[in-house]
Amino acid sequence: MKKNLIIHFILVLLLKIGVTGCTEETISMNADRMPDETAMDNIAGALRNTTTLTNKAFIELTEGDESATEEIFYSLSQSAGSRLTVTAVVNEKLVEDYNEENNSKLNTLPAGNVQFENGGVLSIDTGEQKSAKIKFTISTAGLNTDTSYLLPLTMEEIPTGVKVDTKKQVLYYIVNIRKRITTCYPNNQYEQIDMPPMLPDAFVVFYVNTSTYQPLIADVYGIQKINQIDYTQALHNIGSIVNLRIVTMDYESATGRALLNLSSDIRDVLEKADKFIRPLQEHGRKVCLSIENGNKGFGFCNLNDMQLADFVQQVKNVVELYRLDGINLWDKVSTYNKEGMFAMNTVSYPKLIKALRDALPEKLLTVVDKGEATEYFYDVNRCGGIEVGKYIDYAWHAYDSGKEVVQIIEPWDAEHPYSEYTRKPIIGLAPECYGSLVIPLYEKGENPLRDKSQYRMVDWKMNKRKKNNIVVYAFDLTANEQNMYEGMVNDIAIGDGINAMMDDGAYWGQSIYPPYDWGFISGEYSYTYKPLDWLLRQMYNVYSKGWVRPSGM
Repeated sequence: MKKNLIIHFILVLLLKIGVTGCTEETISMNADRMPDETAMDNIAGALRNTTTLTNKAFIELTEGDESATEEIFYSLSQSAGSRLTVTAVVNEKLVEDYNEENNSKLNTLPAGNVQFENGGVLSIDTGEQKSAKIKFTISTAGLNTDTSYLLPLTMEEIPTGVKVDTKKQVLYYIVNIRKRITTCYPNNQYEQIDMPPMLPDAFVVFYVNTSTYQPLIADVYGIQKINQIDYTQALHNIGSIVNLRIVTMDYESATGRALLNLSSDIRDVLEKADKFIRPLQEHGRKVCLSIENGNKGFGFCNLNDMQLADFVQQVKNVVELYRLDGINLWDKVSTYNKEGMFAMNTVSYPKLIKALRDALPEKLLTVVDKGEATEYFYDVNRCGGIEVGKYIDYAWHAYDSGKEVVQIIEPWDAEHPYSEYTRKPIIGLAPECYGSLVIPLYEKGENPLRDKSQYRMVDWKMNKRKKNNIVVYAFDLTANEQNMYEGMVNDIAIGDGINAMMDDGAYWGQSIYPPYDWGFISGEYSYTYKPLDWLLRQMYNVYSKGWVRPSGM
């Protein structure tokens, strides 16, 4: 499929706008109905599914699944003047047209593999706009793994008085059956082992820039835990949260809308979620979209209520359609108060956070705490009566320059001996949910900042100031694409951060060996970076965007 495939959303928003004082407000929204096409002479109708507002859905199956069940219904732009009936059918002939239009090579899913409830009949009663939902089942009999199929559904007949819009009369289901990834090759291409479990007592946050790397790179960052008494070893996975970039909030000047801008790379990843996202989730990770401002004078801090509700609905659609685990909000570089744009205010961002929580109550919602966008989150009055911390799961700072010693920020403490920066606590958020330890990516080779950082991290831990086991790597994950030693940059960053943070890891003390100096000593265990794919040690662009392994590997 084309990487520049545009995702459209059909939105109807019911807004309640206007609030005074410092009390929380709820922004309501509804996207269940079609736009009212009153300018048309005839009523407009569309075949719809229950998982997306577009005419395309994805069905992801794994090897061993025998079937999948979906729901569809028929929707009108206006109430029906009389009872009408349509029948949903499979139209295999549309596969060729779809492939030609989208430059794709999807296989035809045989009509014989599809069984409709009620014979595919959908009825809308007089005065109603929607039919009841019916189910259809797809059998996997005869289908191949790691092969993408296309199932086009359309109507057998169009009722009299209903306007035909060809695109709305077809629902496309892209079906894929994949093999689960249950093994890895940590040492060489011949030694295959079971995928190791996640490292206990470590909450590690990763970022992946999909413009340069596949999300699967997060699946090969492992840790070797070594007992310093008997030297027994255990291999573990890490990466509790994987935040995918680049996604931005943009401003559409023609309509005044706040738009969720999914880059072509993110769209490609989402549309191939069975390949790039499901393995991460199956191995214990939460995969989230990291949404940033577009740096055009418009962002999280100057939305009006209509823009906010519209944007939240867009986010909700994407998260639910692609079965993501949540959202990370990062007001990264946006410059507010530009001429011609809305003025920055301290209520917009808190309202956005609350609205996202209301719209996605079961999903992760995390916030990056940096700069002026979040500096007032300690003051409930400035936040419009919203206790921001009540609506987010985790927050962490992003003061992680590779030109500075590691910054360990503790907003709840008036003293700040481990950071040159200060933040105030986010009201309603417990210290246990704030990531104080954010690891920079230092240049390879001799670097005194790395030694100073390790001392600071261990000293912080030994002084019992650590409130949790959150470690954030705010830099984008990379592999050793330039030469076989480039990967050592990440070896040091990953290994040192985990080793210093873990309670039974590194500490400072007096050596038991001559000359008995005080210095860095391994604890009960040592934690070292261990890639779970041996190719990370080789001279290839491992997991870079579009990279293909050489023949025989």
